[in-house]
Amino acid sequence: MRHLVIGIPARNEAATIVALAEAIEDGAGLLGEVATVELVLAYQDSDDDTLGRFLSRHSRIPQRVLRSPAGASGKGCNVKLLVEHAVARDADLLLVDGDMRDYAPVDVARFVAAGYDNRWDLVLPLWCRPWGHANVTNYLAVPLLYALFGARVRQPLAGQRLLTHHWLSRHAPTLLPDDYGVDVALTMAVLDSGGRVGQVVMPRVDHDDRQLNSRTIMVEVARTALQRVAAGPARDRSDLAVPGGYARQLTWPEEEDGEGEGVVMSAGSGGSSDARRAWLDALAAAVREAAAGANPRALATALTERFFDHAARRRREPRPELAEAEAYVWDLGDQLAALLS
Repeated sequence: MRHLVIGIPARNEAATIVALAEAIEDGAGLLGEVATVELVLAYQDSDDDTLGRFLSRHSRIPQRVLRSPAGASGKGCNVKLLVEHAVARDADLLLVDGDMRDYAPVDVARFVAAGYDNRWDLVLPLWCRPWGHANVTNYLAVPLLYALFGARVRQPLAGQRLLTHHWLSRHAPTLLPDDYGVDVALTMAVLDSGGRVGQVVMPRVDHDDRQLNSRTIMVEVARTALQRVAAGPARDRSDLAVPGGYARQLTWPEEEDGEGEGVVMSAGSGGSSDARRAWLDALAAAVREAAAGANPRALATALTERFFDHAARRRREPRPELAEAEAYVWDLGDQLAALLS
């Protein structure tokens, strides 16, 4: 029997932590005798009662808390604790972000079963965020990973991922960033190692979008990816594609108030076409400069104006059909790859 650690990296997640933990336990019950399950909260000092609420609930499966050192800051600090714990326990690791709302228990079983049945090293979801959200994923991470690796990975920053013990025991990174760059760093580590990647449709996702200003996330993700560029040529992963027709299994979620995650700068006049070209030109230039030895953090910071200008203009256009929006993201990757060829 396999051992599965379900890890929740959390800071200031009192609003969601109890319902999420209970849904995860329900999902763990659907696994039957496939695996023994341990629920682990990787906790960072918070301004709310996240820890107290987690500990006070009645747990139906073994649970524990791993605490980041006092003063530690950043999602990566918590994720590293969970990776180290899973390796020490000879366990697979299912990471689930602490801000998930209305989490479907069946997603635990479907996700884990897909990974086990197909012997995937990394399992990522195929899901859809509201129009104007997930800009760092759509306009930065997905195109950049395609241009670097030739891999069609639709959710490289996903708040849910399964990493198997088979991969972790051989390739678990020892140098992961402490911040929001950790998700893309893990994805790139699996790609670099030649690990097998599966992508599973999850029709419903509901994240807590309190952090609408994602300039920090954008910079940290870009910096992490550009650091990989500086390390040398990436492995060819053109073997990796998304399942055909996946977009037909998804629907747009209800839109929420506000401009959408990550759109924090006012767009100038005109549509997104010119802004798209300017963004891709800037990103391609940053990749070339990183490969030549320029500072990745400085390059990432310099990209913010072009990134948010494109995201804001794109958001102001009428919401397209979902398949069209998906094609737009893949086209960005094709264009970026052409600029770098």
